[in-house]
Amino acid sequence: MKISNLIGLTASMIASLLTIASCADEPAHISDPTHTKVPAPVKYAAPTTIEQQFSKQFSLDNIQTIANQVADYQLSLFDIRSNQMRPEGRASGIPNGWMYATLHIGLEAYAAASGQQEYEQAVINLSQLNQWKPGPRLYHADDHAVSDVYLELYEKYGFKYQITPTKKVLDGVLAAQKTNSLVFDNNDKYTEYLDGRKFVDPSCTYRWCWADAIFMAPPVWAHMAKISGNNKYLTFMDSEFWATTEYLFDEKESLFLRDSRYFERRDDEGRKIYWSRGNGWVLAGIARTLRHLPDDFKNKSKYEFLFTRMSKRLVALQNESGNWPSSLLDASDSVARETSGTALIVYAMAWGVNNGYLDKQTYLPVITKGWDAIVSNVHPSGQVGWVQQVAFAPGSASKNDSQLYGSGAVLLAAAEITNLLQSSN
Repeated sequence: MKISNLIGLTASMIASLLTIASCADEPAHISDPTHTKVPAPVKYAAPTTIEQQFSKQFSLDNIQTIANQVADYQLSLFDIRSNQMRPEGRASGIPNGWMYATLHIGLEAYAAASGQQEYEQAVINLSQLNQWKPGPRLYHADDHAVSDVYLELYEKYGFKYQITPTKKVLDGVLAAQKTNSLVFDNNDKYTEYLDGRKFVDPSCTYRWCWADAIFMAPPVWAHMAKISGNNKYLTFMDSEFWATTEYLFDEKESLFLRDSRYFERRDDEGRKIYWSRGNGWVLAGIARTLRHLPDDFKNKSKYEFLFTRMSKRLVALQNESGNWPSSLLDASDSVARETSGTALIVYAMAWGVNNGYLDKQTYLPVITKGWDAIVSNVHPSGQVGWVQQVAFAPGSASKNDSQLYGSGAVLLAAAEITNLLQSSN
């Protein structure tokens, strides 16, 4: 990895912002300034990553070559002046929102698996620029997601400032828990003005009323319970997780509907609509939550059973190219490839094999085929293509469609495949 691609900060700026001490003493308190506005975006420079040709051979060297290229490409786009990696008009495009969070989660996981400290330092740098804060909305799952990186780094370095803002948010939720309906009603919305942005969200998003939320929030709550030793976080997570699951999980198909709007909607063939990225969020979210559940937790076996049940169903829905179609029940030959859902599913299945939940003989061919598809979707520059844009339902993607969460999902998959291959050596 080229250090010049790391972020676009000068050496003095990095030194002044981002030194992580090796001693056990807690550093001085980091101030929490009030933001009056978000800096205006500026045009970023074109990526300078040297293009490469990738091999599909399933080996550690080839996995690392591809994953490094993806990471370098994404990091080469970061510009501290604009505080964003690409023009993004959505309020959810904030630097501590879910889109960035998925990249940071993938980058941190890949850094740990591959032993490349430069990539972890990039995550530390980006976390510092976020002042270790979750997103600004107190209840919204999307704004909790990035905290799992902070908690991961806290586990490694132990500085309280890394988790203090997250603890404040989670405690705030617990102090005034919401009991909103999980019905996704676009006519029932609330508006918040936070950090210079206007957020308009359905009222059900005070809770986890959409499938994607399973990736964003439960791992953070379970992780905080593990770190703090306080089961109040785990009790809340467990209650909300199963409320969402009982509401959105289709027992017949062993898949999640994205939200309540899809209870009655059907595709052109009259079938229910199951979104691959939505189910990828769920399966990956269960895997990431299971990482933090204690063995003696009373409901752990329920999470394990749901994880293995969904994995088995998804094996049958992988298409010949190795991708999972954006609409999972659409097996037609004309279906376009899609990277983000595919990468999330590959990550989760590789994690399942690594942790003894899934049979290696059965799932390794599925994982290999899925990684094959991912490699075909990555440009020589490292740009991850064929990523469906921000959405809530199946849709098309093209060669040049890319997003931060697509790169993050690929890096998550690369991390677990790296662990898998290392354990086999």
